[in-house]
Amino acid sequence: MKKHLIFCIALVALMTSCVKEPTILRRLTAEDDAAIPYHIGQTVNFMDENGDTLNFTVTYDKIKPFSEDFWEYPYDAKMSIIRQPWCYARTVGLRRDSDSNNPELIFTVIPKKFLYFNWNYEMGITLPYIDLKGETETVDVNGVTYEDVHVSSSSGDYWHLWYYNDEVGLIAVKNERHSLTLIR
Repeated sequence: MKKHLIFCIALVALMTSCVKEPTILRRLTAEDDAAIPYHIGQTVNFMDENGDTLNFTVTYDKIKPFSEDFWEYPYDAKMSIIRQPWCYARTVGLRRDSDSNNPELIFTVIPKKFLYFNWNYEMGITLPYIDLKGETETVDVNGVTYEDVHVSSSSGDYWHLWYYNDEVGLIAVKNERHSLTLIR
């Protein structure tokens, strides 16, 4: 009886300890981490499409495992997607000082790509990623010249334009109805 009990306990322990952990394929480099220049407690001021000043404060900064469709799934011999695109991602959130619930700006970076910028200020969309290794431009926004600016834009019904710099963060974002522009 004792042998059966010990055997069962050992079998249960063996079966529950064989849970496969996700494989982390990519880790954030210092360059990836520096792509989001905001830190906890920092206040960033923007002007909206009405000329009003919106004050945002950085409220969280998290690094955690990330698995989502981001265009780099490895393929097997049958050309089916192998669902293992795990990596670490850094997410930084900024909230309006005057409203604890929203609007919120969310920035997420994964290795080698700036993946998300989400603005919940009535826009509520996720803009395409910016390739951190891609080309940059020099732009003039409200009389301030910014160098090494990443630009993302699209046309059509849901057009948008946004400027981002690794040193200052979001410079400007616009769509058909809304805009935010950094106040310096």
